Amino acid sequence: MRLEEAGVIWTTPKISRPLDQVAVQFVCEGLNGQPVEFELLDGEHQPYFRTTVDSQPGRADISVQPAGMLGVHYVVARTVLPNGHPYERYGCFRVEARTTIESDDPRVDETLRFLEEGLKLAVDVVQVDGKPITYIKCGDNTWDNLACPAFAIPALRYFITDMKTVFEAIYDHQWPSGCLPDHVYGDSHTGWEGQSKIRSMMADLESGMISTLYKGWVAHGDDAWVRSLLPKMEAGMEYVTTDPQMFDKQHGLVKRPHTMDEWDYQLGDTSCFINENSRFVVSQGDASSMFEACGLLALLFEATGNPQRAIFWRSRQEHYRRTGNRVFWDGTKYRHHIHLDEVDHGTFNEDDQLVMSNSWAITRGFADHQQAVAIIREYLRRWKQTGHRYPWWSVQPGYPTETTFGPGVYANGGLFPWVGGELCRAAFEHGMEDTAITLLMDFHGAVKRDHGAVFTWYDSEGNAGITSTSQTNYDGWGMQPWTQAVIEGLAGVRSDGKLFDRVVCCPRWPAAGVGNAFVTAHFPASDAYFAYRYAASQDQIELTFAGTGNAVQFRLLLPKGWQTSKARLDDQILEFQEETIEESRYMLVDAPIQGVRRLTITGRTSG
Repeated sequence: MRLEEAGVIWTTPKISRPLDQVAVQFVCEGLNGQPVEFELLDGEHQPYFRTTVDSQPGRADISVQPAGMLGVHYVVARTVLPNGHPYERYGCFRVEARTTIESDDPRVDETLRFLEEGLKLAVDVVQVDGKPITYIKCGDNTWDNLACPAFAIPALRYFITDMKTVFEAIYDHQWPSGCLPDHVYGDSHTGWEGQSKIRSMMADLESGMISTLYKGWVAHGDDAWVRSLLPKMEAGMEYVTTDPQMFDKQHGLVKRPHTMDEWDYQLGDTSCFINENSRFVVSQGDASSMFEACGLLALLFEATGNPQRAIFWRSRQEHYRRTGNRVFWDGTKYRHHIHLDEVDHGTFNEDDQLVMSNSWAITRGFADHQQAVAIIREYLRRWKQTGHRYPWWSVQPGYPTETTFGPGVYANGGLFPWVGGELCRAAFEHGMEDTAITLLMDFHGAVKRDHGAVFTWYDSEGNAGITSTSQTNYDGWGMQPWTQAVIEGLAGVRSDGKLFDRVVCCPRWPAAGVGNAFVTAHFPASDAYFAYRYAASQDQIELTFAGTGNAVQFRLLLPKGWQTSKARLDDQILEFQEETIEESRYMLVDAPIQGVRRLTITGRTSG
């Protein structure tokens, strides 16, 4: 039997992305005008598309957009041959996803490419106790040194599969007290003075580990794995709130030696370890870190079926929100810290400092909207006042009497890209999208100038700062928030809970002057994704979308002066709401994720 007599289905291309166009051609000599039904099944064999077309002599053609679960998608063609016999033929193509942005602005697309490359260049695998561990080189490019190795997880989850082993390595080396190490050394490393793990004076490690672990879980979704680690997470929180070197009972807040905000060395002798020179403070950055960790612990307990522990941790979250805001908020920004021991700064006014964790206070949800806007405006005011290249200060101004790292150097007033990234995220979230775009384009310029590198810190003129010959060109801490700013801020895709089951899609393309964009946010650890195509004209905004989840809430940034007349999901008229944030207006509409859907907003721009 010849191929044309038997019938065959051809697909072009054979490997596709979600929402791409795939041409399907069914070739069979028995076709001559009769109807042909086509059905598509996704990578889990679930149907997501069905249509019927009239055949032509010897063939029937359709064009489809893939949706649903990734993997091999099957095409089923059904018809009745001229002899009256039912006929069914199968074909297939493969659907693969990767985190992608393709837009009208090549700078946006290039920024994400730089970040993906840099993050992957910062990833290494090391044997710890005979087990391969994937970790990020956080600032230090030496081998076998897991130094603060998980900070970049909220960005890496979009590009790599292993979201677990780094946490296993850290929690496997937890001390009986609940204390976590911030350095774990690989099997071939000599260690720190012979020790295979150490803990510096960082006070936000237990809370920060919960934050990054949660964001990794969002990508892999393994509840049993999380459940096994929850006792260790709680032990870490118990340690940090009961150990006399870690907690101040008078304020009810975590304490630390007098460091540069959340950095890891103390003023004076620049030691990274608590010693006889240590003078203690309570810091806003630690309060907001505890606030976030408590809230995420509550979410993890809810997800794993323990609502009573979730209630407990929400009450602790409220304690840190209320206490931290009462102690540190000065009406414009958060104060650096409160001294518990006497420290003589002479005439220098610490309370005037704008410190790095103000940006975190916003993106952690510790600051409310009014506070967030006040902080962002203070950054902008000082940016104009100082004339510095970027408003990414570690602290501003730096301590004038420090000698090892003088004012404007490293953590004493140097420009940290992670601060800029968090500030950019904050501006996107709080109705200051034009500011966010300015920050993002400045970052793109710096990274492009330096051949894709993102350094730990920069001087006031925006030049890369080097404090160690082992310093990496690809600082994961610096790249992480910028990745989130591009994917979750500008492109606007965020998983509300795990695995993109519920998606918040908040495209802010009008702020960037972009009229067309293709976006995919993908978690390789689970192959979960959400994708959309965005097209805007003078009288219409159209989003075609697909994903592996169940529901999406759209929060579309509307062009300035836009007046909406109608919202449709495919052919169904939808009710919608509008929300104003500062001077920005957003349309809110909910939709199910089922196959390929099309949201169409019609209206016009006044004036």
